[in-house]
Amino acid sequence: MVLHSEDGNWVWAFCLLPLGPDQTRLVSRNRIITPGASAVQRVFQTLVMEPGSLIMERKMLLGIKQRAESLAGS
Repeated sequence: MVLHSEDGNWVWAFCLLPLGPDQTRLVSRNRIITPGASAVQRVFQTLVMEPGSLIMERKMLLGIKQRAESLAGS
């Protein structure tokens, strides 16, 4: 599944990759382009927004994993 902004500057993709007969990996990738951003805005995005996004996304993926594994067990 791929989500994107209307202008195409932001893209977020989710891929399910089979690892074996009973195992699948969910991979999340995203890309953000900031045309016209100043150097200060790029530094802020790199130092503040990216780490925050990483923490939020990891928590989201772990929650999906937990729900998927509990459903598979039942």
